Amino acid sequence: MRRLDYSIYDMVDTPVFVLVGDKDDRPIFDFMNRFGCTLLGMTMSDIAGKPVHEVLKGRAAYAVYRQQLKAWRAGETAEFETGLPLGERIMWFRTCLVASRDEEGTLMRMVGTSHDISAERALLHQDAMTAAATREVEELVCLAAHDLRSPISNLKSLAYLMRHEFVDHGDGKRELIDMIDDLADKSLVIISETMSQVMAKSEPAALRPVDLGALCDDIVVLLDPLRRHSVSYPRTMVEADVTAVQIILRNLIDNALKHSGDDAVRVDVAVTHVNARRLALSVRDHGCGFEFDADTPAGDIPSEGGYGLPGVMRLLKARGGAFSVERPTDGSGTEIRVELPGRILDQGDAHVRAG
Repeated sequence: MRRLDYSIYDMVDTPVFVLVGDKDDRPIFDFMNRFGCTLLGMTMSDIAGKPVHEVLKGRAAYAVYRQQLKAWRAGETAEFETGLPLGERIMWFRTCLVASRDEEGTLMRMVGTSHDISAERALLHQDAMTAAATREVEELVCLAAHDLRSPISNLKSLAYLMRHEFVDHGDGKRELIDMIDDLADKSLVIISETMSQVMAKSEPAALRPVDLGALCDDIVVLLDPLRRHSVSYPRTMVEADVTAVQIILRNLIDNALKHSGDDAVRVDVAVTHVNARRLALSVRDHGCGFEFDADTPAGDIPSEGGYGLPGVMRLLKARGGAFSVERPTDGSGTEIRVELPGRILDQGDAHVRAG
């Protein structure tokens, strides 16, 4: 069979090839355009008259050949995706084969085009990894929240028992019991809200208005009920994932307070604008901080129980955020900065809760 003039395909900036049948009516290359030859690092004489598994080696080439053979025998247009090791990386292609017949309906050739979809496949892979990380975080948060319900409910019951027939001598003990009861109530509300958010995990994390001042009020009351420390935070409205912000701030403030040891410490919470779709939260303590260097693995960052900084980092990864730890320029304490999707709605004044 006389080879047709396929030179027009050399003008196309994607691999274009032509398959014809050999003596056993199996597909072999009759042509590969200049772009395809350059991509493979071959010439037409290396390719023409050979099946794909003789041009390219390995299992991937046989997988491509099976797809070509299936399409050839069906004699119909076909589309498939394959990964081929080219050089030091695997490139993914979406190939379309179009059948060409003569006037009697006999299959004469198939023209194929292969489009590079490596970036598309990498994005799909990243999405799958993110979804898996999100499920892991959600399951961990849900489990932790569920496990906390029982001891906090018991704490509320103990407060009730202590208040029953309690004789108030005006020495402040009644107020302490009321404080325990109030802390238990607030903790149960936070746990319920967190579990409600996690249970709706089939939907993507929604950004909604968050009152950072009110959120920090509740967190600081829970973490420092005796008001030993000085914690400052902005009275600012932001739009963000409220569950993520709540978990992140609670754990960062908790770690800052715990690493102060027995000393009272000052902690500053701040929020800044990163770009139109991201904001940054930072928590800086002015105490001893903790020892770290630039090469400290994420899993080795100190965390005193609970969800912890490694958990915060997993949550940020699942939410498309970022995490960094810095030693402040004045040398005291540690500053932890996180970035996550969101924006500042209004910039309020800083609030200081003195010890």
